[in-house]
This record gives sequence, C-alpha cells and structure tokens, in this order.
Amino acid sequence: MSALAPFKALVHQRCGLHLEGLAEARLFRAVASLQASTGLTGTTQLLGQLRRDPALFDQFVSQLTVNETYFCREPDALNWLVSTYLPERLAAEQPPLSIFSAGCSSGEEPYSVAMMLFERFGERAKALFTLTGGDLDHQVLTKARQAVYGGMAFRALSPDFKARYFSPYQGRYKLHESLRQWVTFRPFNLLNADESSAGGPFDVILFRNVSIYFDQQTRRRIHQQLGQLLAPNGILLCGVTETLGNDLGVFELVEAQGVFYFRHAEQPAAVPAAPLQPVLPTMGTKADESINDGEGANKKLALASSADLAPEAPLEPAAENERLDSITQQLHTAHQLLDQNAFNDAAAMLEALLKHQPWLIDALVLAGLVARWQQQPNQAYDYFKRAIYVAPECWPAHFYLAELYRQGELTDEPLQRKQRYAAVVRLLTTVPTSNGGLDTIAPPLPPGDARFLAERYLKAANTTLASTSTTQGVG
Repeated sequence: MSALAPFKALVHQRCGLHLEGLAEARLFRAVASLQASTGLTGTTQLLGQLRRDPALFDQFVSQLTVNETYFCREPDALNWLVSTYLPERLAAEQPPLSIFSAGCSSGEEPYSVAMMLFERFGERAKALFTLTGGDLDHQVLTKARQAVYGGMAFRALSPDFKARYFSPYQGRYKLHESLRQWVTFRPFNLLNADESSAGGPFDVILFRNVSIYFDQQTRRRIHQQLGQLLAPNGILLCGVTETLGNDLGVFELVEAQGVFYFRHAEQPAAVPAAPLQPVLPTMGTKADESINDGEGANKKLALASSADLAPEAPLEPAAENERLDSITQQLHTAHQLLDQNAFNDAAAMLEALLKHQPWLIDALVLAGLVARWQQQPNQAYDYFKRAIYVAPECWPAHFYLAELYRQGELTDEPLQRKQRYAAVVRLLTTVPTSNGGLDTIAPPLPPGDARFLAERYLKAANTTLASTSTTQGVG
C-alpha cells in the first residue's frame, strides 16, 4: 500500500495518528470514499483538496479512528477519582475543579464522570466541577452533544444508573437534559493542545484508551502539550493497559490505592501516594508493546531502585546475575513460607522485596495471597490490582480479585466479580497453559482448574442475574 504513504504523512503531521498495520485498511477505505465524494483520483489532487478544505479533512479523519467506547469503562480508576481524589482536592482548594476528557469520542467518558459525580455530590456537583470533552473528530462530537446512545454503550453501566439518568428516545436512550448541558464539548487536536483550544488549565485530564493511535515519539509530544493544560497540582489518568507505555519522562508516575496516574514532576501529591520509577522492559520487549498489544501483552518489568544501582557504578554482568538469583531465591522462599502457613514471615520478606521491586508480578501475587490468609482483604485487593496494572494478562490476580468478592471478604460488586472471572476465561481460552505473567513461581492453581471454576461461577452469576431481572420485570 505504498500509494497510501502521502496520506499517512499528512494525517501524522496534522493529527499525530500512526496509521500502520490494521489501520491501513481504514485508510484505504477513507481514500476510496474521498475519491468517490470529490470525483478526483490523482494522489496529488486529493492531497491538495484535503489541505485546502478543513471540513473535508475532518470528514476524512473521522473515518480513521475506531470510536469504540462505552459508559463506566475501567470503573476502578473512575471510582477512585470521584470517591477519593476529588474530595481530597475539594478539602484543600476552592471549587470549581475542572475535568477534561481528551479524546472523548462520542461522550461516554465525560458523561460517566458526570453521573458518578452527581451520585457522590448531588446537585452541588454542578457548582463543584466543570466537565469538558475534546476530540479531533467533529462527527463524534456532534453525537456527544446529542447524548443519544444504543445498547452496546451500556454494557458496563448498572441498570440503576441507566434508569436514573436516561430516558427512552426513538428506540434508543437519551441522557437527561441537566447532565447533558453540564458537559461542554470542543474540537481538540492533541498535537495543538494550547489552553485556548480546550479551556484549561485542568485539575484532571483523562487521556484514556487513546494512546494506541500514536507512536512513542508522538505520545511524548502529546504529553508535553497536555502538560501545558494541566494545572500545577493536577493529574493525568491514562487507561489501564496504557499506563506503562505513557511513562515517557514528561510526567512523574504515581500510585495511590492501586490506581496509577501522572503528575508534574516534583509536585506534592493531593492524596497519599508513592512515586514509582520503572525502567525499560527487559527480555527484548519494546516500550511501545505495553500500549499496542492490549490486554494479552506481556508487560513484565525489571525495576531497579537507587539502592540497587548507583548511576556512577553500573553492576557488572556477574553482579547483576547474582542480584537476579537473589530475587528468585527470595520468591521461592516466600512461596515456601506461604505453603507452611508462616504468613508473617512471608509478608515481611515480600514487603522488603517489593520495596525495591514494586512492580514484580510474582511478588505482588504472593503478597496478595498472604494478605488474604491474614484476613486483610483490602490489602490483598491492592496487591492484585497492582499486578493487573503491570500485567493485564495476570489471570491469577483477576481470579483472586473475583474470589474476594464472591467469598464475601469484600463487599460484593457483582459486575466487577463477573468481569474478573470473564477475564480469566478469556485469557485462558486464548492461551490455555498461560502462566499469567509469572516469571518465577508457578500459578497458585492450575490454569485448567482456574478456567473451570471461573466458567462455573460466571454461569451461576448469570443465572442469578436472569432470575432477578425476571422477578423485577426489568426490560
């Protein structure tokens, strides 16, 4: 498809979109549509028309992105934002706080935040927060302003929320007018993110599930642009599978309560948090793979703290091998202590290991299991969530998170429980013998057993939900 190269270059120059691989098929169709609408066939003529006609270029670009989104996507981060982070900010600062959804598509993300804020603060929310969505695609912004949605947009939204905030409308559902008017939508180009185009500075910028369209160099440039929009003590939230691929040195990566976000370097955190210092993935893995490979990607990291490696004196290969052998031995010992019910000793060893290797998958899973046996479900939850952030393919962490809900160790959240079990089934259907991203220890239970149990619990949950819906007459 070499004939597409000039179109790739123009789109990349103006928008930063990286149109390689599967995206070439969308570009091919967009060029064919452009030829049909203009009557032009020559590449030079088509490019000239795109450069001269902004509306035509906008229409062309709208065909190049997959506007696949839905309400309450990745709810854990949104719950933390609404229930923990924003109340902390309000306690320290005068409202209103400003929230911006960058790459908002058809509006499901900012409207999700609007609903959750309204649940938390009631009518006061409209005075406490401003909500803005921005996207390059003018066509999807029109849809966002209309706020009319079909069934797939609601696949992660609870029936209660849908009933409270939407009304039937011409065979679909329309968001209530008070919330629709609360959110402002603007055309927004991530490569030209100056304050006048979006309205900033913003206390929170959501840049979630957008990065897949950009190469690493462009993402760094986008971060620099977003940095101009972010308030001095504001935060940038990326999607779960995008966090590591967006750790590009522009912002500081921070973890709080199992949620990862970015902030300006050397700024005090608004909520208790611990800065993290990941280095590049080892084992030949490119940094970009953490963002382009989705949930099935292997994102194991080798982290080194200042206590491990001094910049002036890098470890010799022999010393590095010795250090890795020591980590392996500690993991095996912690595993043995867990098997022997020596939970306190195992916890102390894993705590020391995670102090220097905070994203070590094996240690996080073991620490979660130890915390669970010590009847510390909230701490276990945090460990398992961190493991999933680093390696979304870590099915043991998904499984035990679901178990925390099913066994009543945490207040049950049926949707979250089902999603975790479904992730186990999906991952182990794709790779039946997967080790779940564990590098040293064996999975805590055989993959076949985990898949069988997850399928069984999913079936039971679906049966219960169907029975409840029939009893309540939910349509």
